[in-house]
Amino acid sequence: MSAVATLQAYVGRHFVELAELAAGAGTDTTTVASFVAAGVAPQPSYRIWPNGAFASPIGGTHGGEPQGTSTDWYSPAAIWWIRRALGMTEAPAEIAQRLAETFVADFVTRLGALPDGHLAYPDVYVAGVLSPDAAAALAAAEWADWINGGYGVCLRHWSAADAITKMLQRGRIIALTDGATRETLTSSDRMALLEAMERLEAVMLPFAPHQRPAGTPGLWIDRILKRYGLGRPTSDVAPEVSSLRLCA
Repeated sequence: MSAVATLQAYVGRHFVELAELAAGAGTDTTTVASFVAAGVAPQPSYRIWPNGAFASPIGGTHGGEPQGTSTDWYSPAAIWWIRRALGMTEAPAEIAQRLAETFVADFVTRLGALPDGHLAYPDVYVAGVLSPDAAAALAAAEWADWINGGYGVCLRHWSAADAITKMLQRGRIIALTDGATRETLTSSDRMALLEAMERLEAVMLPFAPHQRPAGTPGLWIDRILKRYGLGRPTSDVAPEVSSLRLCA
């Protein structure tokens, strides 16, 4: 199966086109398109062109120069955010701002309540203490990665809780294995590692086959399972670490 055919099969299972996104939210495509344009709802996570080219915010464009009109695939998690927006009376740009502010506030509150939040986002801690301003700036960047379609690649649902869980469990896996360099694990460390990987997998999508090896599932689930003999990994393809992004 070609790369584009494999991707088509994947997005058909996990993503929706604009009409289905609108139907799920109980509105029309014109309204949803206006929300996407205003930053209320995210851009597509995948685009596939008739000539076999395809693109994503994670990993860029493949298959040559795009030709024709793309088929755009959106995260179904956006349906809940569109439903929220439909209950608001402001203009789309103002709704976008309100949603972003709500997300940022929730993110900072949740991260501040965690005793081990530094495992998720070490750069927003100073001498072990969370910097609210740095956390708010980080949260705004996370929201921007949702709106540009990037986090739609990564997470089954979109919320501050899910974003933090993803990074916290990833950070815990890194800490338990010293970044996959640790030679052996104690019995208790093995159990803690399995729990962290299970929690990580619960919030994440599988990723498209061409993205998984270099993304979080490939690096911090598949690779760790294989290295420490904890189970059969989904992919044995070598990761291209240089292509990683935070939300991958």
